[in-house]
Amino acid sequence: MRQALLAGDLPRAASLAAALPAADRPVWLGLLAILRREAPAAIRLLRPANQPKLLGVAYYLAGQHLLFRDQMTEAIRRDPLDFGPYYYLGRHYDTDGNDAETAAGWFRRALERHPGHARSRSYLGFCLERLGETGEAAAAYTATPTLLNSQLGLARLRLAAGQPAEALPHAIRAMAIDPADASAPKLAARLYTALGQREEAITALETAARLAPVDATIRYQLFRLYQANGAPTKAAAARAEFERLLRIYGSQPSN
Repeated sequence: MRQALLAGDLPRAASLAAALPAADRPVWLGLLAILRREAPAAIRLLRPANQPKLLGVAYYLAGQHLLFRDQMTEAIRRDPLDFGPYYYLGRHYDTDGNDAETAAGWFRRALERHPGHARSRSYLGFCLERLGETGEAAAAYTATPTLLNSQLGLARLRLAAGQPAEALPHAIRAMAIDPADASAPKLAARLYTALGQREEAITALETAARLAPVDATIRYQLFRLYQANGAPTKAAAARAEFERLLRIYGSQPSN
């Protein structure tokens, strides 16, 4: 069962879970529902299973953040040495609360319990970057080089320091780590633009546009680059698509 989940083979995991003893089945089926992002099913399965950490994750998927925090608090009470609830609380305060200082505290607690947890360290770096602790942020990112967040963070730090040439390799590594994530080519486009490499910037933004078809800011940036590059037809099409997406989603252009 565990091997099937680690391999991402959810149909096989579901088949194996169905064959488990009835007492063990709800937890594994609840975990499967979480992985499938089926929050109501996960909550229904996990509520009687007495597994606060997993139930908390299910509540989080359902957008019930107060219940999520309650369950993580209970999970910590039961097992103060488990790093997981601290990590989940860090992610919550970072992404939902936009509270970098509180989130950093939770990530530090997670790392006290599991110093090798790369995601806690990388996201701690992101919090520290936002808090202006750039040296510590760079150290956290450098210690976790295989993560998308870390390579993007290192690129941003180099760019903020006025070093776009040094930032670019990190953006390129980020694109290789997760070719389906639009944030890496968007950042690469900024770096190419700063380096005067307009064609490369356009190519990066066109990639980002394919990956994020409803992001109006990408079309606005493409409009400006096409216009500067003497491609009025492409510029007009990008501007029209930007305005269409703006009407639908309300996104604002970024510089």
